[in-house]
Amino acid sequence: MKSPTLARRAATRCNLGMIEHLPHITHLELRNIGLTGSDIEKRLRNGTLARLRRGIYSVPDASAPEDHHRRLIQAGTTAVTDSNVVSHVSAGVLHGLPVPRSELDLVTMTRVTPGHGERSDRMRVRHTALADDEVMVLDGIRVTTLERTVFDLARSLSFEWGVMACDAALHQGLCPSRIHMATQRHTRLRGTPRARRVADFGDARSESAAESLSRVQMARACLPPPELQYELFDANGVFVARTDFAWPELRLVGEVDGRTKYGSLLRPGQDPVDAIMAEKRREESIRQQGFWVVRWDWNLAWRTEDLASLLRRAMRWQNGPSTSMLQRV
Repeated sequence: MKSPTLARRAATRCNLGMIEHLPHITHLELRNIGLTGSDIEKRLRNGTLARLRRGIYSVPDASAPEDHHRRLIQAGTTAVTDSNVVSHVSAGVLHGLPVPRSELDLVTMTRVTPGHGERSDRMRVRHTALADDEVMVLDGIRVTTLERTVFDLARSLSFEWGVMACDAALHQGLCPSRIHMATQRHTRLRGTPRARRVADFGDARSESAAESLSRVQMARACLPPPELQYELFDANGVFVARTDFAWPELRLVGEVDGRTKYGSLLRPGQDPVDAIMAEKRREESIRQQGFWVVRWDWNLAWRTEDLASLLRRAMRWQNGPSTSMLQRV
């Protein structure tokens, strides 16, 4: 027969298993399932419990930083009134836009009532002009609309991250005119000129943050603009592949491997090695159509000159276009 202490521990473990997938749990709820104050402190020290904010916790897992940030948002919004709206990077996470992970330690909100901005160890509250029709409810949370979120990200982050967010929103189906309207509505906000440049540069055809970043670097290096999502067919008109970038005159294709490239290629039950081999066969089929394939990754895409040098060498190697085009690269 189990001792009362062992029985209590077993019940506590069972109850903890039930809360693993909850976005957050309060201090009182932890006490109610059998944890003492010292138990909670011990779990905070060994990493099996994480403090989201004072009195609110979560059970850590191996999920992406964006998932952890969503839990921070859910915990943070329980302690604020409707006068605060989730915005900027935090709104980007809720809308599924790419954002810099270095910015995910703090939940960002905008105050819609008079007052000053404020900052704590887990939350930053801005005081910025925000109209009623720029606020929506997403999964029960008050958040800036998609177009306003893109505008805020484009004016507060670097041009590269602004374009990544803009491209992703356009790819979701957001009308470009709505982003332009947002930039025209708040002309006095800091960063608005950069946001306008982002809106002008945005392209719905980019399918990943790495593609968007690569587009920025190509333009910055004054390379010939590529065709996006270029489709190749064989001599019989059979579809061969769709590529990230292409310069058909050069018989050149560009492929950028994002941070989750091969994970996204996996079919149910497929091994990562199988996905890589399938990608190699795809590349070979592209070569059989007379195209050269040049590849780079997320890290190289951040280095303007290195990416430009890689593409210039490939363009010169192909030697397909007119001399005037080669001089430009």
